[in-house]
Amino acid sequence: MKAPLLAALLLAVPAARASANPASYATADEAAIAFVRIVREYPEQRKEYCTWLIKQADGRVAFGTINEGDFNRCPSSWPKPKGLVGSVHTHPLGGRDKDPGAAGQVFSEGDFAHAESSEVGVPVYLGAPAGHVLRYDPGGTTCWGKSFIMRQFKIVRDAPGGSVRGALPVNPGEKTPLFDVSGKPLPRPGYCKDASR
Repeated sequence: MKAPLLAALLLAVPAARASANPASYATADEAAIAFVRIVREYPEQRKEYCTWLIKQADGRVAFGTINEGDFNRCPSSWPKPKGLVGSVHTHPLGGRDKDPGAAGQVFSEGDFAHAESSEVGVPVYLGAPAGHVLRYDPGGTTCWGKSFIMRQFKIVRDAPGGSVRGALPVNPGEKTPLFDVSGKPLPRPGYCKDASR
């Protein structure tokens, strides 16, 4: 009697796990969070992973092809798919992964430019090393002359160990200087909205 019961329990476990990872999600935010959770289980984490988020005919959001990059970038699949509602990628692990103030915990300039590109023009999600997931929507960058910049992005899932708000190198809605750490001026992005407008 115990053996059939144990076999039934063992067979039920994979079914529960499969239902926790549906093939599609109600929102792009949910799909991005699921993508990050899935690829963080891959054995190789010293590279980026990325995919498109695609709205299906039923209104649910699914992944496109999952691409592997290298330590610095992940190539998107082209041509861009129909129904595109977002792009999601991870930054690699290695180094100060749990430190929300470390490099790689926020979008890179290339990530912002990707979202703002006329070829993409959809929200971009980042699965950061500390475990949080960020979302940047095109049009979310404002500049004050050549001195300051503000990026409007959202924390759609916070880090497992606590909130990263205020600890990131750049925080959502925070006005920051357009200078690097050595004081050298950085170029103003061409897609930056002027704060005086």
